[in-house]
Amino acid sequence: MKKWKQRIALFLSVILSITSVFTWNSTIRVHAEEAVIKSSAEGFEYRLRTYASGSTDYICTSDTSQVYDNYKDAIKGIAEISRKIMVERKVEKYSIKIPVEIKSDQKIDEIDAHAANQFNDDVRNETYKETGNPEEGQGLRQVLYARGNLENDDHGDISYDEKTKSYKGIFYYSNLYYNISKERYSETITKLNEVMDGLNLDGKSDYEKCKKIREWIGKNVKYDRDDPETSGRTNYHNMTGAILDGYAVCDGFANLYHYMASFAGLLTLFEEGPTKGSGLQHAWNLVQINGTFYYTDCTSVSLDKNGEAVDEFLLGQDTMFNLRVTPKNNDIENTYSNISKDDWSKEHSVCKGNHNLVLAGDGAPSCETMGYTGYYCKNPGCIYEYRDFNKPAKGHNYDYSNGTVTQKQDCTHPEITTYLCTRCKDAKEIETKPSLGGHKWQPGEITKAPTCTTAGEQQYTCTICNQTKTEPVKATGHDWQINKILSAATCTSNGIARYICKTCGYGENHTIYATGHKPEIRNKKEATCSSTGYTGDTYCSVCNKKLRLGETIAKKEHTWVKQDNITATCEKGEMEVEKCSVCGETKETQISDPLGHDYGEWKVTKEPTCTKYGTKKRICKRCNEYEIDVIDPTGHQHTKIIDQKAATCEGKGYSGDLYCEDCRLIIQLGHDIAATGHTWDDGEITKEPTQTATGIKTYTCKTCHKTRTETIPMLKGHHWDDGTITKEPTCTEPGEMTYHCTDEDCNESYTETIKATGHQHTKLINKKDATCEEKGYSGDTYCEDCKQIIKTGKAINPTGHEWDKGTVKKAATCESEGIREYTCNTCKKTKEETIASTGHTKTEIRNKKAATCKEEGYTGDTYCVTCGKKLASGETIAKTDHDWTITETEATCEHDGMKTYTCDICGTTKSEPIKASGHKFGAWTTTKEADVFSKEEQKRTCSICGKTETRTIGDKLKATISTNAASLKLKKKQSTTKFTVTGLAKGDYVTSITSSNNKIVTVTGNKNGTCKIKAGSKTGKATITIKLASGLTKQIKVSVQKKAVTCSKIKNVPKTIKLKKKQTYQLKPMIESITCTDKAKYKSSNKKTAKVTTSGKITAVKKGKTKVTVVVGKKKFVCTVNVR
Repeated sequence: MKKWKQRIALFLSVILSITSVFTWNSTIRVHAEEAVIKSSAEGFEYRLRTYASGSTDYICTSDTSQVYDNYKDAIKGIAEISRKIMVERKVEKYSIKIPVEIKSDQKIDEIDAHAANQFNDDVRNETYKETGNPEEGQGLRQVLYARGNLENDDHGDISYDEKTKSYKGIFYYSNLYYNISKERYSETITKLNEVMDGLNLDGKSDYEKCKKIREWIGKNVKYDRDDPETSGRTNYHNMTGAILDGYAVCDGFANLYHYMASFAGLLTLFEEGPTKGSGLQHAWNLVQINGTFYYTDCTSVSLDKNGEAVDEFLLGQDTMFNLRVTPKNNDIENTYSNISKDDWSKEHSVCKGNHNLVLAGDGAPSCETMGYTGYYCKNPGCIYEYRDFNKPAKGHNYDYSNGTVTQKQDCTHPEITTYLCTRCKDAKEIETKPSLGGHKWQPGEITKAPTCTTAGEQQYTCTICNQTKTEPVKATGHDWQINKILSAATCTSNGIARYICKTCGYGENHTIYATGHKPEIRNKKEATCSSTGYTGDTYCSVCNKKLRLGETIAKKEHTWVKQDNITATCEKGEMEVEKCSVCGETKETQISDPLGHDYGEWKVTKEPTCTKYGTKKRICKRCNEYEIDVIDPTGHQHTKIIDQKAATCEGKGYSGDLYCEDCRLIIQLGHDIAATGHTWDDGEITKEPTQTATGIKTYTCKTCHKTRTETIPMLKGHHWDDGTITKEPTCTEPGEMTYHCTDEDCNESYTETIKATGHQHTKLINKKDATCEEKGYSGDTYCEDCKQIIKTGKAINPTGHEWDKGTVKKAATCESEGIREYTCNTCKKTKEETIASTGHTKTEIRNKKAATCKEEGYTGDTYCVTCGKKLASGETIAKTDHDWTITETEATCEHDGMKTYTCDICGTTKSEPIKASGHKFGAWTTTKEADVFSKEEQKRTCSICGKTETRTIGDKLKATISTNAASLKLKKKQSTTKFTVTGLAKGDYVTSITSSNNKIVTVTGNKNGTCKIKAGSKTGKATITIKLASGLTKQIKVSVQKKAVTCSKIKNVPKTIKLKKKQTYQLKPMIESITCTDKAKYKSSNKKTAKVTTSGKITAVKKGKTKVTVVVGKKKFVCTVNVR
């Protein structure tokens, strides 16, 4: 870069720095309808300001103060707002005012010292931090570079408020403007988007993207070596010159590469400093390739005939800083740890790191750079060059006998003599005479008086050299006094006051900032060792609002005092006893194994029965603890058949029940046996029949000797007549019928009984019907045959009158009774009943008059509609309240609302303000947990309006790494997948696992830390390097040997295992080295006590002890198994 270009750049940076810190303090007047443009920064807008001179500009600001909980949050928050406003470029010339409140329990040195310079620098650095967005970071810096100031509301130094424990004021940028026109910048971006689309970088690797972008720049942009006064080109320092004019110098190339690489998704940095040898200022980039930064310089690009890059363009730090440039500062190198020391091609050329280096020659040292021995790789297609910087720099040899005075001595400047290096002609300036001690200024003379808003001037003259200087006299500032409080401030809402300047009479409204809540703690409770405490809830002592909930305080630690130990028992080991001297709580710690029970012989405590278990008991000789076991039932050993019964001719039999003589229970019921039935003989006539009587034949059962009879019909011979009634039957007594034989000379006869007739002819006598008032009778039942009453009747109750509906004899009125007469439908008897007076049941209001907000009303008089009588007088009604119709503009969290009342009758109106509610933010919730790349991100949301606030908290996680082996041994050609990488912090992953010598061992891995390591056919040693995305690396030494890898140690097997009967335990031995190929074998010394499978699973068989041996190769490990 030419020196005159350096001087112009320096001059422009100085001018830009001056304008960016200039404080606006001119009188302005705001239009009644000011122009407003919304910003993408939440709550901010551009407001048009018109000066007294008629000129205008914009100020981007907010009515809401940005509140930050600490210094870091303030830096990040202010920078984010600043960046949004600068990048959106809504207007071309403007100022930014960010109202802020920064909370802190104590003063912050970075704010209190030197007018908050450190804070201002930190905000600027954060504002221009690289984000990956091509229009931010260096992309923004090349079009607008500014530094704001943290000030109080009157643009003075900000100070700490002990009452609120915070800094309140503004962060102010004055007179910002872009050094590239919006039209030119937009045209550049449009063309760049077309270029990037044409490069078709989607799916390409980081290296391919970097190479394509570099090649495009090399083909399309030339280095601008012409004088701008003759070429007319003035944008060679930024990317617009490169894109629109085709020409740029080093920083123009670097700015262009920054935008294109960032657009392609590569994190890119911008760096500058002097070149080696010439000392001219230069600019270059760092680009992150696969997680590692390399240096790249697009000022000079070497392309082959096909337009492809042929040189090494991704340089390591050794090459860049030893041969080419020196960075202006170490900010980037101190910020980013993942910067490669070596060139890209060392590990990524066609050789893949296996270079065949040959001597290329020596590089001689210069006054400032080291000499080196150079090597290059002779493998075809490899461009890697290695330099061993082994010769120290010579250092300058200045000729102090032949100097030139390049600055004469005066009041303020010393004499400077310049000496040249005899080798490289580097110039060194040395002060040979001091200055005369500075100007001796006469007292200043006011040449222009200051006013409230404009600075004055004061001129001074040096008494030695007569040089003059003019210094500004600070504007006096308005001498404000409060004219009127327009709205008072509350804890959460700002108020407004009208201020008038006592000097010039200028008036303007000033914000009275919300007083803020005055917190006090309520419901506080101290923690003790027995109960938790509570920090207390925070309330505002003014408005009583609960500001935040307290937190539970963990119980305090107990103050333990040692007590006497409790001796060991059968079931508990010896217990160490400690007692808290504060709350009396005790704790016991077992310090030995239990003694175990010493049981005596078993004794039967309950004999078993046929069906029920018995019990037996044995008692510990030491502690009297007992153990109970069951005795199986004996079963039914002595049985017999009971209640057995043989079946008979007529009766059922029974098979009998199975009866246990021991438990005296029927254990099985029997079943019925059907009756056998009679076996009758041939029968015997026990009564001979006659002509007048039947005979009888008797049969006898042969088995049971029971008898049955059969009738033998009468013998034939008599001829009987139809019979003669010899005794008539009556209603209640039977009669007789006598039969005679009609044969001659036969006087035989026989008699049969005739049944009684019953009462066949009856009637009802003495019956009487009941009347309305007299009883009746149901009547007696009388037999006409036997002349007897055979059933007496019953009395019947009177029926009662059956009255009709009645007729009105005299009508009732409102105030007098009437008469109704009723007649019985049965007996025609009559009765009268009184009809109650109706009362004034139907009324109406007369003379009613409604009251209004203008005149009184009247409730009206009450009259009976039926009789017309006035029943009650009305009352006067007072005038009514207004009949309001309410229209409401709702209040929001940030803005007051308004409730307006309008009377529908008289038109009267009134208004009431509705206070802004203020945001009600919920608790901070984590939206993204911290990892190795970023801090924890949190969000909180206003429950009323949904506004969200975000913040980052805490620190990034520290990168960690662990492996399951510190070193490895492998047999030639052996491969293993047992080696794993673990213990990575959240978000981290493995980016590469490489071998230092692929001929000895090769490795392929995955992001999750698993890998496959394979030994080659040669013995030797190599180093496996594991690199994480966070930049952390770990190296593992690998030895490849001829013999198989043997077991050096067996771990993770317990010395003693205690099991209960039938309980199992799985052995999981860890074998070192993990690459040992021998498998574990297992053996039990007593399989009857405990057995072990080939996979190491132990099963307890019975009480006793045995030893299980684990064998791996020649190594053994024995563990004792106790079965209880």
